[in-house]
Amino acid sequence: MKLILIVEDETKLARTLEKGLNRDGPYRIHHAPSAEEALEKTDEHRYDAMVVDWLLPEMNGPELIEALRRKEYATPILMLTVRDSVEDRVKGLESGADDYLTKPFSMDEVRARVRALLRRPAEWANLDEITVGPLEVNSARQEARVSDKILDLRKKEFDLLRLLADREPDVVSRNVIAGRVWGSEYVSDNSIDVTVSGLRKKLEDAKNGSGKDMHLETVRGVGYRLMVNEGKEETAS
Repeated sequence: MKLILIVEDETKLARTLEKGLNRDGPYRIHHAPSAEEALEKTDEHRYDAMVVDWLLPEMNGPELIEALRRKEYATPILMLTVRDSVEDRVKGLESGADDYLTKPFSMDEVRARVRALLRRPAEWANLDEITVGPLEVNSARQEARVSDKILDLRKKEFDLLRLLADREPDVVSRNVIAGRVWGSEYVSDNSIDVTVSGLRKKLEDAKNGSGKDMHLETVRGVGYRLMVNEGKEETAS
């Protein structure tokens, strides 16, 4: 079932959108009344499409979309707004929106545009599967396996693992990790440490009978790298 996020601070309009979209569904639809809550939800879920209002409290729609695109969150997005000038349409699309619809709008047109977005393969779904030793990282399914064991990863852990697998065997600095996984260089050391620690434990738990395992090596003062251990026990890092 397709998962859609509506980012709209007007509860009545959000309910109208949900009811209208489900005429084509049923879809699983989540609602976020603010950009901040939308960012939290996208940390936990990979949506198939998003409908985002321009006028939101504090962070507006274009700012939200720019923040998502900086994190390489490639889900197709339809922006809704009362702004109808050419300059506004250009700004909305350049922020990273895939489509733009001005208010007042027909619900039939919203449904048609969302259907079109759902037919469009997102950029992340076209990425090749990354294989490193016994590890397979599939971005389309948001799934990582060590041999036949699926890792139960939080979104940040998955994004970190994908980045390290793509760069293996190179060391990835903490600054690059902050930018690619969190979308900002202003990330607390504790946030990175907690994510690394959680991912490291899950990789250790996924060791298989062949003696191979995946583990994260800490390069002190620099960052981290993903290592394949061929039949040796992991050394402390």
